[in-house]
Amino acid sequence: MIDRWMVMTDLDGTLLNHHNYDYQAAGPALKQLATLNIPVIFNSSKTYAELSALAQQLQVHHPFIVENGSAIFIPQHYFKKSSAQILMDAQRQDDFLVITIGQDIEQLNVFLNRIKPVAINFCHCPLEQAMELTGLTKAQTLLAQNRQFSVPLVFQDTHQEEAFTRQAEQAGLGCLKGGRFLHLLGQCDKGVSMNVLRDLYQTTCQQHFGIIALGDGLNDLAMLEQADIAVLVKSPSSAELIALHPQFITTQQQAPQGWAEGVQAALEKTTINGGVQHG
Repeated sequence: MIDRWMVMTDLDGTLLNHHNYDYQAAGPALKQLATLNIPVIFNSSKTYAELSALAQQLQVHHPFIVENGSAIFIPQHYFKKSSAQILMDAQRQDDFLVITIGQDIEQLNVFLNRIKPVAINFCHCPLEQAMELTGLTKAQTLLAQNRQFSVPLVFQDTHQEEAFTRQAEQAGLGCLKGGRFLHLLGQCDKGVSMNVLRDLYQTTCQQHFGIIALGDGLNDLAMLEQADIAVLVKSPSSAELIALHPQFITTQQQAPQGWAEGVQAALEKTTINGGVQHG
């Protein structure tokens, strides 16, 4: 039985418009979730620097998951009464506790320096090229390049990309295909970190949490498959997932309108009596 709900959401192409990163139309749905005391957890390929800035802009003061499930950042006094060991063992960065699920970027760079793939390395390419690849401003691109747990790559040759993925897996690493990049990271994904965070909420609150997950692409698949209610937001990346999982709720609109549409459709499937108390 589900006692409480939480929302786990991708950003690019899901809450943020795929082309211009607009989020204004999602505002009323975010306010509704806040009124219901339903935490909104960003679960994104974005970096800590990007997500901490976006959380401030959107006034979403909950934990968030960075770099495709690589690490969970929890505001330091969020779980006030928790004695969970995972929090005791967490590292600290600024005002956050950090639970690392994946690999530090130094270990990934050792692998890349050995393999030397024929690909654009987003972390090391010229700023102008990185801006062109993402459509971000200069300031936003600098935040996106400040990665701690993953390296986005752009391959021009599909066969080289597939060969690289096999080499990474043989080395005990992982690759996830996002909307624009192939992400090299540790053995983690958005679903693994989502469940680690859900377990922490459940242990702390002594309640069973259901998850409404929203995503739009292949790197969201693990998160969507393991959610209690899964919403596939229409985007340039979503078509390949619709055929795989016709049971997902699918939106008619793209982000951010599609995110708001998906939240409403998901809430209609729940019976929400009160809200989440996080400690």
